[in-house]
Amino acid sequence: RAYVNEVMVRMGCGLALTGGVAFLLYTSLIRGGFFYSILSTMYSPLMVICCIVQLAVAMIFSIRLTALSTSACTALFYAYAALTGVTFSVLPLAFDFVTIFQAFLFTAVMFFSCAVIGHTTDVDMTRFSGLLRGGLIALLLTTVISIFVPALRDSLLISYLAIGLFLALTAYDMQKIKNFYYSTDSYGTLRENLAVYGAFQLYLDFINLFLRVLQILGNRNNRR
Repeated sequence: RAYVNEVMVRMGCGLALTGGVAFLLYTSLIRGGFFYSILSTMYSPLMVICCIVQLAVAMIFSIRLTALSTSACTALFYAYAALTGVTFSVLPLAFDFVTIFQAFLFTAVMFFSCAVIGHTTDVDMTRFSGLLRGGLIALLLTTVISIFVPALRDSLLISYLAIGLFLALTAYDMQKIKNFYYSTDSYGTLRENLAVYGAFQLYLDFINLFLRVLQILGNRNNRR
């Protein structure tokens, strides 16, 4: 229980960091501060750089997890969360704060419900790992294709399917965190690194859920 609580606290700190960075940069943006001058001159390069660095961090987590120290893993996680805050700072320009708050609230309820299911269920969810990976690949390909196909880009079907996928991944990742604990030695570096990695995976599940819910709610409000 203490190990799971540690993972959830780390994830919560990551979300708080993302929200804090996003709010500070948005405040600077609307006031015409330093971030406004950067964003107005190099918005596209800045977002591309953030995405590339985030992808690099995710790859390092996957490839070098056992070789890194716990402090290095933690620094990578929080760096990823801060960069996500940079990209999220422009969300209030596309969605009003009420919609963002509603999306966060709905996401939190769904996320923690599935996390509880993953923590308490006796069903071995590893049997669905191949299906979930296939779903992620299909979602990624569909998202890329939708950039060039307006009909797919404007359809909310992908968002609804993505929500179902990431809810299943939340339960799966939560159960996997329990397996991390029971398959490693007490107080070892690997166990602590896996705790950070578990928090990172849950963080990604939450962020992706939030973005999909936000898209659905924003589309609904725009139609009113």
